[in-house]
Amino acid sequence: MKNTAILLCGVPLLLATACTSSFSKVRSAINDAPDWYAARRTEIRGEGYPSVAEIPTIDASWTPGAALSVSAVDLASLQAAFDSDPRAQVSLNGAAEIAAIAAEIRASFGPPLPEADFLTETEIAAIRASFNVPRVTEGLMTP
Repeated sequence: MKNTAILLCGVPLLLATACTSSFSKVRSAINDAPDWYAARRTEIRGEGYPSVAEIPTIDASWTPGAALSVSAVDLASLQAAFDSDPRAQVSLNGAAEIAAIAAEIRASFGPPLPEADFLTETEIAAIRASFNVPRVTEGLMTP
């Protein structure tokens, strides 16, 4: 009974002492935190983000093209440069040119691998027989 009373009084006292020191350590760590810590803590809590109900409405007079920074003159000069580029021209025999490029690329590789020499049927049967352990396969086979 005496031992139980000592445990019942001693354990909470030790826990309170340990918690007090750990709380002071945590408080000092928070006070000594770097500058970015407060912003990160706010982000983790989910604070500072707008609510879905607070999404602003788009002005009816706004047009998507008005926000583009390229003027019509710049756009016309870019289009002319693209059209004059030889790579932009459509080829009349495109499929034949693609096949020629593919043949050229294939020719740059070495000869193809030889046909695989796989196991014969007798070798496969011998391997299967070596794994056929009756004490394992007896329960698996159903008549």
